[in-house]
Amino acid sequence: MFHLHMPMVLLMASLGASDAGPLFDASADPQRLQEFRVEGLTNPVCGTVYPAGALPQGGMPLGGLGTGYLCLDPDGRLGKCSIFNRLPAPIVLNQPCLFLTLGQRRLVLATAKDGVGDVKAVDYFGHFPVADVRFEIDGPVQVSLRAYSPFLPGDPAECNTPAAVFEVRLTNVSDQPQHAALDFSPGGFPTGPAEPFGADEWSGVQVTHRPIERMPDWVEHTYALAVEKGAAEPDEQGVRASAQRELKPGERVAVRFLLAWHQPYLREGSGRVEKHKYSERFADAKAVAAHAGRNCGDWLRRVLAWQDVLYGSGLPDWLQEELVNVPYTLTKNSTWLARTRPDDWWDEQGLFLVNESFSTCSVSETMPCRFFGHWVSLFFFPELERTALEAIRHFQLRGGEPPFCLGLGFSIRDPRYHCQHTCGAGEYPQLIYRYYLRTGDEPFLKDFWPSARDSLNFMLRLDTDGDGLVEDHPHTIEGEFFPGNNPLDCWPWHGASSYTAGKGLAALVCGIQMAERVGDDEQARLWRLALEKGRKTYDEKLWTGDYYRTYHDTATGRRNDACFSAQLSSVWCTRVLGLEDPLPKDRIAKALQSIARLNLPASPYGMVDAVFADGRLCVEGGPGGDRIWSRDIFIQCNATAAMVFLYFGRQDEGRQAAGTMLNTIFRGPYPMPWSQPCGLSSVTGGTCHGHDYYDHMVVWSYPLALAGQDVRAACAEGGLISRILEAASAAAPP
Repeated sequence: MFHLHMPMVLLMASLGASDAGPLFDASADPQRLQEFRVEGLTNPVCGTVYPAGALPQGGMPLGGLGTGYLCLDPDGRLGKCSIFNRLPAPIVLNQPCLFLTLGQRRLVLATAKDGVGDVKAVDYFGHFPVADVRFEIDGPVQVSLRAYSPFLPGDPAECNTPAAVFEVRLTNVSDQPQHAALDFSPGGFPTGPAEPFGADEWSGVQVTHRPIERMPDWVEHTYALAVEKGAAEPDEQGVRASAQRELKPGERVAVRFLLAWHQPYLREGSGRVEKHKYSERFADAKAVAAHAGRNCGDWLRRVLAWQDVLYGSGLPDWLQEELVNVPYTLTKNSTWLARTRPDDWWDEQGLFLVNESFSTCSVSETMPCRFFGHWVSLFFFPELERTALEAIRHFQLRGGEPPFCLGLGFSIRDPRYHCQHTCGAGEYPQLIYRYYLRTGDEPFLKDFWPSARDSLNFMLRLDTDGDGLVEDHPHTIEGEFFPGNNPLDCWPWHGASSYTAGKGLAALVCGIQMAERVGDDEQARLWRLALEKGRKTYDEKLWTGDYYRTYHDTATGRRNDACFSAQLSSVWCTRVLGLEDPLPKDRIAKALQSIARLNLPASPYGMVDAVFADGRLCVEGGPGGDRIWSRDIFIQCNATAAMVFLYFGRQDEGRQAAGTMLNTIFRGPYPMPWSQPCGLSSVTGGTCHGHDYYDHMVVWSYPLALAGQDVRAACAEGGLISRILEAASAAAPP
């Protein structure tokens, strides 16, 4: 069906605004998932339309891969902004950028704030990387906006274009001709000498300015504004791009503006200056703007084409909404650095890294976040995925331990160890094997085999009592909760935990398969012995009769008998690899019954992390107040549990677990579609810690679970991943 509609999709996207109807035919309702039509898409979309003021953490980011971003907020203002290399914490602009003059009236296209703003109401619909906005104003002209940047699966270079397009639509709804003048003039930007330029039908102005971060005096950065069929010039506020249009009664017109930036130099946490990868393709912001002007129509056409695949996929509506939008976390958290020195360990591809969350917990490439959140890179940009794996291998210790991260803040050469290593040492080999399944690259697998082998053997050395299980090693002292040294790191576990020890068994299952593929029969034999021993002990220490308890330290007698939602994460780990379950199927089935009975109904906001057999929420650890992580809803715990339900054919419970959490994120008491949290409070439905965590991209493994597939099958020709890549690469029609 998709291929039949492709020509129509391309045609609709290529039509001018004067030939099109409304951008979308739904009104703001932040508590309802709606189905409606959107210009340029053949299939109806599933999404949430927000009014101004509904998203306290801000709107959708505009930007590409490793370019920096700026948010277009639902009130019509530009919000958080990192395009000027303010890392880790972004600048908050909070400034209007669009102005409309009708006759003698100059209107600020933003809702009123501190006496500034002439928009009465907003309907805001984001389908990343596109933000569609309708403004309600008093006057004879209706105004809407389509803003976007290039996010094009399969084309990392084009995604690395530092630019955003703002296409304003004006409709004369009166019976008289109207003269309209539009200005695009972002506030809060650096100032400096302005230089006009032109390219085809575009007119622009480039500003050269000192970097906002510390740099030598010779370093200059640039940004540019441009307009199609208009003029650009300095003004008293900085610079502006302007266009004037005469509208006949009933006529619709479109005016396209561009914002381009070129900020090549940035300083990482060690103090060393690096360069953005995009600086290899573009000399300055004028060059970026010229490229964007030539290609922005094609960007939009290709974006809408891959989105149409998802909206026509038959996947659950709440999942379509999240799959389209969650790649925003790459735009907010990614950096892509060029190779500029002969001793850089990365090659000409550059170094592509994703931060855990620049806005909240700025740590470069934490192992648990990569393990759960790398799916978009893996599926659509495997060449970038490999650069991160190369970085992890580069910093792996001789004893086999991989780094927990590459550094705090924005650091790329300050690796940290001995943190969540009980999980990370087993996660890293699985990342290697997932890449192999995605690409089929046999030389890669052989090349990385020693690194994977050493990491797994390091993991086994963390079995300090010789029972075949990796114990938890909390790094807290009595009376404190942090660092717990597990992914829920304000909740220490003791002895063997169902999560950590179970994932260790899954890592062995993966390792055995890798060893067999590369012909290391002796290593495979040793790991089979370890797996057999570990499985037996796991059952003896952790099985309660109905589920696997959270943890049990037989040496001290300390244990937690709560039913942990992610006790079967090990099963998810091996299912996505197409390998055998590390636990007995009858135990898995019974544990799923307990999770469905206890964890699933414990909060209206999602599946609670830990619940006792009598239904009491587990209250253990911190951080405190309304945020007790044992009773909260961690994203990775909820997601992996939901997918085990799906893999085992329990569709209703799996969809309920996944859908409830996502409904809270998009339509809960504190909606945060483009500021997704580390976890949710089971009490309030708000965040239990931070925003913009990149492990949310674990949802891109949901389609595998729904179809009962592994990575290789999901990426096969004709599958969802293949169809998205094909659509995103489609050439423009003649």
